[in-house]
Amino acid sequence: MKVKLEHIAAKTGYSIATVSRVLSGKAVGRSASVEKILFAARELGYHANRPFYQLDNLPLVMALVTQHDAEEFYSCLYESFDRVSSLSNIQLSIHSVKYSTNIAEELSMISQLNDGMILLTPTLESKQYKKIKEKMNSFPIVSIAPINENVITTITFDSYQGGQLAAKLLIESGYQRFGIITGPLIKWEANLRRAGYIDYLFKKGFHIEWEYHGDYSFQSGEKAFDDVKQQDKNLGIFASNDQMALGFLHTALEDGSTISGDYGIVGYDNMPYGRIYYPKLSSINTNLDELAESALDYLINRIKNKNVKKIRPTTTLLPVNIVERKTHYYNGQNQ
Repeated sequence: MKVKLEHIAAKTGYSIATVSRVLSGKAVGRSASVEKILFAARELGYHANRPFYQLDNLPLVMALVTQHDAEEFYSCLYESFDRVSSLSNIQLSIHSVKYSTNIAEELSMISQLNDGMILLTPTLESKQYKKIKEKMNSFPIVSIAPINENVITTITFDSYQGGQLAAKLLIESGYQRFGIITGPLIKWEANLRRAGYIDYLFKKGFHIEWEYHGDYSFQSGEKAFDDVKQQDKNLGIFASNDQMALGFLHTALEDGSTISGDYGIVGYDNMPYGRIYYPKLSSINTNLDELAESALDYLINRIKNKNVKKIRPTTTLLPVNIVERKTHYYNGQNQ
């Protein structure tokens, strides 16, 4: 049922005219009627335009929009944003536009019911972000996936640094031959992880001898092992996410290979499942709570900032770090 002004009037005891004046931003000051009407509107599902009134105790409504894949990363991401939102008086909604045929239009519709938006849409290109920016006008929005041009403000992890750290660890562990399981190269962060890995190897006088293009799924990690087992062993491998690393690890062990030993492998994301798998997965750690806090803090400040035209897009790279466990050692060395 569509919420109408008369529903809010009935809930609050104020006239429809008063409700209309408050919701259109024409009420004066921070009176009890303004607060009561705005809270009632939110409770009934009617989006009242928050920036008109500086009511600190009125919850902000934020949308987290992704291109959801069936992998552990997304459940961990949602949990972090949900936890941080609950501590910041923010009501969070989650949406996926993975199968949308008109993302800009869908985001515009989502924006009508929210105060701000977090985007994780890594397959989009700059021209699509520009279209979104034009459609959304001055609506507060932040991307948490890297973009190949500075179109909208972006807060994301330093994927390039992650690739470098993986290469550094494998070299220091004693490997002299290297491989990589990339993520889908349609995604900018997959390219950055690959570039960081290859560049660091080249700097140290090495290169990759084997490369498999995966899709971030467990299954593509399994297929990667079927591909690499035709090669010589003693290969240090960087998998661009933990799902593929675990798929590779699982299939290698079933085939009778040893890890670490025949192969060393480093994942990316440091997801919980890699910490309990045997052998425990060495991985690039990304702090999802820090990402959620940074993105939401930006939106809160952006919503409260009235000088919208002065805000220019920036890119903030959050640092990552390596977590050493059991899968990166050379020739089966023990920790």
